Amino acid sequence: MSDLFEVLKQKYKHLDQGKALFINAGNKALRLELPSIGMEFTSDVDIGKDLAGFLYYNHTDNFLGRTVKFQCSRYISPYDSKACAWIKFYISSIDRCLAEFLAYDPEEIVRVSDMDGWTSSGEWKALDLGSATAFLYKNPDSPTLAISVSTIHKEAIINDSENLLSGEWVGLKGTLFFKDSRKVNQGYYASYSDDRIIFYESSWNSKDFTAYFIPYDLSENRLRVGSARTIEFSGIVWSDT
Repeated sequence: MSDLFEVLKQKYKHLDQGKALFINAGNKALRLELPSIGMEFTSDVDIGKDLAGFLYYNHTDNFLGRTVKFQCSRYISPYDSKACAWIKFYISSIDRCLAEFLAYDPEEIVRVSDMDGWTSSGEWKALDLGSATAFLYKNPDSPTLAISVSTIHKEAIINDSENLLSGEWVGLKGTLFFKDSRKVNQGYYASYSDDRIIFYESSWNSKDFTAYFIPYDLSENRLRVGSARTIEFSGIVWSDT
């Protein structure tokens, strides 16, 4: 029984840790982050459900700055019978891959997202993200959520006018990621799910984000909306502190 992780390690010269981010909210999309080599791959989305794994490749010059085709697959490893997410990147023929990403998929995200066998295209580009410690808080008696980011002197107020989180208490420390700290205040819309909050400037359907918040530890207290649910907020007010 062959271990595909080892097979790919022998096939390619380099491997780096990364995260594959899957989403299917009417439109399927994919994002792959590789902080160690400062690169990302995007196909119509910036944030989704993430799987930690490895990118196997020979040379980054082969795909950086190019539109690249890809195929997502659900793979059951004969080595340990575990489900994996397998992504192949190529230009013209899937039999001549430029790179491959492999990660264990214990929650079956590829299958649940209906992305097994899905093919599309996207772009590799330089990854440039800033980050800061943030704190998210909501009192169960209040319709207001607050995110405080003291190191970059920012605060956001989210008004739950429809009481979608009525009676819920949230108190989480985490990281706010952003591309440009000067544009964090332009995140007027938010997509709020149980493991992250994504801020957009124009609408929830935007392909680009202004910032996103991910808690440090989700084991004890998630964001209180349920694993399969996403809440959309607008009219978010940011201020400098």
